[in-house]
Amino acid sequence: MPDFIVHHLELNGQGGATALSPLDLPTVVPESGCRWIHLDCLEEAGFDWLSSLEGIPETAVEALFAEETRPRAVRMGNGLLLTLRGVNLNPDSNPSDMVSLRLWVTPNFIVSSRRRRLLSVQDTVKNLVNNEGPLNTGDIVATLTETLTGRMAKIIHDLEDELSDLEESIGEGIEADQRDSLVQRRLETIRLRRFLVPQKEAINKLAQESLTWMTPDQTSQVHEAANDITRYVEGLESLRERCLLMQEEFANLQGEKMNARMYVLSILSGIFMPLGFLTGLFGINIGGMPGTDSGAAFWVFCVVLVALGGGQFILMRKSRWF
Repeated sequence: MPDFIVHHLELNGQGGATALSPLDLPTVVPESGCRWIHLDCLEEAGFDWLSSLEGIPETAVEALFAEETRPRAVRMGNGLLLTLRGVNLNPDSNPSDMVSLRLWVTPNFIVSSRRRRLLSVQDTVKNLVNNEGPLNTGDIVATLTETLTGRMAKIIHDLEDELSDLEESIGEGIEADQRDSLVQRRLETIRLRRFLVPQKEAINKLAQESLTWMTPDQTSQVHEAANDITRYVEGLESLRERCLLMQEEFANLQGEKMNARMYVLSILSGIFMPLGFLTGLFGINIGGMPGTDSGAAFWVFCVVLVALGGGQFILMRKSRWF
């Protein structure tokens, strides 16, 4: 199998598929049966082969191998170009770093490409091997759309739970790791929303297209996926607002802490300012200072300072300064 081919399958129409050899690669777009070729678009040989395939538009080839993509659904030639994104569930990966899946679909042929492994594709292929997979190209599109959308639910629910925990812990005090966690959650929300909003539009457009190769049941699957992703986008909007409110609350609590500390410092400054003035005044070394000839003058002065400080404290307390 050439390096650029990840899967090359011929569906039997009964939920199963047969793996084909490299010698069976078509030279023209098949107009019978149901074939699915999944490519690794990091391999240049895949681009060369697809460019030589008769019947596929050049713009579709370029879209399947583009470095950057956004979700969309566009009729192109006699087929449909569909670009979707799925959450990244690969080991040691950030789920919000979404993985793209590009498909060009005709009634009898699907060519798809990837840059990173996508579990939804792996699950679909596994179901085909177990004779429990899609029946035709329309079923593949509906199944991938549904599974890609379904896998987003857990990620968004986890974000909601983490934010709820942060909201509950705010009243117990602010810690540095809480603020860092909030910033991280907000960034994940922004990354997910960046692709889910256009993906919602793409799936809605797919559901509204009059595609003869999709059955009413398959169209209903796509409609359900469109409804689900609409809910997820609305949930992300809510999460974004909650993140903003929590950041404001963090800022308010930090401001209150700072004001409280400054207030204490102001009280202490108010108490010690006249005391500092008196000690400074009596610390000058010039003639005529009272008490210089008395051995008890120092202790009398200390008592006066204590009395003055205590009097100020009582006066501020009665005035409800603290």
